[in-house]
Amino acid sequence: MELFPNSRVILSLGGLHITWYAVLILTGVVIAYLLAQKSMKKWGYSSSVLEDYVIPMMVLSILGARLYYVIFEWEFYAAHPDQIIAIWNGGLAIYGGLIVGVLYSIWYFRKNRISVLRMFDCIMPGVMVAQAFGRWGNFMNQEAFGKIVSESYYDVFPAFIKDQMWIQGAYREPTFLYESVGNLLGFAFITLIFRKKFYRHRGDCGFMYCVWYGLLRFFVEGLRTDSLMIGSLRVSQLVSLALVLVGVLGLSGLLHKWFHWYQKPVLLFDLDGTLQDSRELVFETVRQVFAKMKPEKQLSQDELYAFFGPTLEVSFGKYFAQEQIPEAIELYQKINFDLHDSLLKPIPHAFETISALKEEGYLMAIVSNKRTPAALHGLQIVHLDAYFDIVLGAEKLPEPKPSASGLIEACNLLNTGHDDVIYIGDNATDIRCAKNMAAFSVGFTEDPRQKEAMEKEHPCRVIQDLRELLELCKEERAWSDNTIW
Repeated sequence: MELFPNSRVILSLGGLHITWYAVLILTGVVIAYLLAQKSMKKWGYSSSVLEDYVIPMMVLSILGARLYYVIFEWEFYAAHPDQIIAIWNGGLAIYGGLIVGVLYSIWYFRKNRISVLRMFDCIMPGVMVAQAFGRWGNFMNQEAFGKIVSESYYDVFPAFIKDQMWIQGAYREPTFLYESVGNLLGFAFITLIFRKKFYRHRGDCGFMYCVWYGLLRFFVEGLRTDSLMIGSLRVSQLVSLALVLVGVLGLSGLLHKWFHWYQKPVLLFDLDGTLQDSRELVFETVRQVFAKMKPEKQLSQDELYAFFGPTLEVSFGKYFAQEQIPEAIELYQKINFDLHDSLLKPIPHAFETISALKEEGYLMAIVSNKRTPAALHGLQIVHLDAYFDIVLGAEKLPEPKPSASGLIEACNLLNTGHDDVIYIGDNATDIRCAKNMAAFSVGFTEDPRQKEAMEKEHPCRVIQDLRELLELCKEERAWSDNTIW
């Protein structure tokens, strides 16, 4: 075993050579993967989505990068066919890798019912970090360099850079470094400034990558002396201009209009307080439970309100011993069911809103912490049972709200992805639930106390009347919470 046998190889084990080029590219890919995985988790996706994606994407991108390079250097490789596979000696063209990587990504994410544009936003900023590392692989291979410079040019650089940039009998301009630094600056701009201040359309982070990297590469390519050429034209500069054009058209929103990229949202509803007025029903049910099981406890109005949002297990857990909670819940469900007909009331305009949305073809479902039999009974009373094929009550949720697992399960049952989802609810728990998968949260309540608590969770929109949904759903936008990355 030999450590650092030369500037290109880190480790030699007999005939096996581990090169800096490979290690730096792999390091960049891993960092980009981890950055994307962080956002994917916040958006409610299983880690397996990217786990299954990254290795095939990396292999195909490397093959694409090599093929692109070989095509434009075919005169050499036609004479030396044994060198076509020798990627350890360098010769990967980033644009070739990007083209193949994008094509594979479109296929993979469409197959998995995931928004390609949303993944474009998620992945491309991290690609700039991967490219920054990849350029240091070029440095170790002594490629991607510029014109001859004087030795004094390197007075402000570390000695290892100066020594490695002695190429073909002269010091060369470190164009690899310009691009590496430019990529890191682009990543910082997109993640720290652009997506917080200027993000408007889904895909904008990806399109900003196109503009930033296209301009950066056009500039750097003009300084290089080892460019791939078509006659007197630098291939990468032509591709860079095309990339910038795509980025500008994307940022302007024109591509969204031309290709009809805006999607109809999936509409998921909470039930109590959102589609049916159950305030007095809940209050009276809780009073009767306590009258039978804990008559010495007189609940205040604030304590009664606290039963909205959390599960019954959580709410009763504040007052009863653990072994008493199942009895309290069973009693609550019986009393509540019996009182539905007399105390449950429809929310104003709920029927006309839901029926109009159904007629316009929106996919809809109920996701509630209420037990399913009671939820279905309530929907019958307010005449909405015919409009919802999917009703997920507490016992059907993978986890109770504010976990977003119920929203994701509802989308699965509707056979759709969960990138464009509106969740409409009346309390803080509902808004937190939506934010736990970065869904577009809409707060609606007629109760001033609920509204105050709900607005502290910063819903994407607050409406005063359910009929406002009819116009809201027609907006051309991404139906996700764009503040969550």
